[in-house]
Amino acid sequence: MATSGSGPLETEILVEGLVTERRADGSQDKRFVEARRLVAGEEIYYTIRVRNPGKEPVTDIVVTKRMPFGVDYVAGSAAGPACDVELSADNGATYSPGGKSDAFTHVRWVFQRPLAPGATALLRFRATFR
Repeated sequence: MATSGSGPLETEILVEGLVTERRADGSQDKRFVEARRLVAGEEIYYTIRVRNPGKEPVTDIVVTKRMPFGVDYVAGSAAGPACDVELSADNGATYSPGGKSDAFTHVRWVFQRPLAPGATALLRFRATFR
């Protein structure tokens, strides 16, 4: 993962699965758990936490995540606060705001606003394990 900006940034990535549990009353409870063992066809959720540990706002933030080996990006699933999401299907040579390729190699978030001191932004996307 590559992160750049006008100041210091800390990043952390979480890879999780969504599990559904039935309660005794018949209702359902959904929660995220760390993805440890995956089964073909399983959907996984990637969350990237971007934090500004400094004392000044950070501008010009760009976060680029290479798609992990063995997963396919779920179309339209990438999101981030006040971010333009761009995708690459050619190993990061070019980016566009979307497309129909199921062979995306990179996801990139371009922040449109500064990240305040002490603030954390959550960037997300889903993928399917092959």
